[in-house]
Amino acid sequence: MNASVLLSAVAGAVLLPPLNAMLLCAAGCLLRRRWRRAGNLLIVLGAGLLLVLSTRAGALLLVRPLQDQYPALADVGRMQPQAQAIVILGEGRLPNAPEYDHADSPRPLGLKRLAYGAWLHKRTGLPILVTGGAPDGSPESEAALMARALQQHFEVRARWLEGQSDNTRENATLSAAILKPAGIERVLLVTDAIHMPRAMQAFSAAGLQPIAAPTVFTGAERTVAGNYFPRAANLQLASYAMHEWIGQLWYRLRYHGAGSRMD
Repeated sequence: MNASVLLSAVAGAVLLPPLNAMLLCAAGCLLRRRWRRAGNLLIVLGAGLLLVLSTRAGALLLVRPLQDQYPALADVGRMQPQAQAIVILGEGRLPNAPEYDHADSPRPLGLKRLAYGAWLHKRTGLPILVTGGAPDGSPESEAALMARALQQHFEVRARWLEGQSDNTRENATLSAAILKPAGIERVLLVTDAIHMPRAMQAFSAAGLQPIAAPTVFTGAERTVAGNYFPRAANLQLASYAMHEWIGQLWYRLRYHGAGSRMD
């Protein structure tokens, strides 16, 4: 794991729930010794943030503005003349999976991306590029295990593997370096709906013409009373969405709009 990836992981832990809320409460406890009202305010803010983001209704306040920017493809059959290839973004790995002879496997969200990419391929015939390096220092790239999973689970072959990138910005620039010499600029970009806004920014900045092909939409189900009760899964969802908001802000400042993941 290189230094920039480690720094991003530490920054993400501090800025995202639950640690950001816990740090607010801890700061409030320290301030109460001298500034009682200010300390109490921070404690309430920290506890309130943790409580709200632990509910599905609270998490969706962060999720929906992200995923609503790019709706699902309405007519996949029309995409073939508009696009030249499909690009599927990696989403990490499950290391040493015993059910797969202890080989690494894509994480569930990554498998969802692969499933949708394979589905698009079978309906359009477009070739597939999978992209993802090994930011955790693993000997095998995410692209390699994605290609293996595509073949094993969906009987689809990836034509190109981009296995050097550590984040979404590098996914875009290194994928463009592979595709442009082949005369390919218009691509169906496959990632989950929450991550799509930054992915689209990154691939556009890399000089490609991405067509959003989002998958894994969250919150489309009807509202139920359980949406207002705290659950750990809701906090995880809120953390992912907040990760995307912070990532967009950071890379707008650093790369003038070229989005990139923090991890």
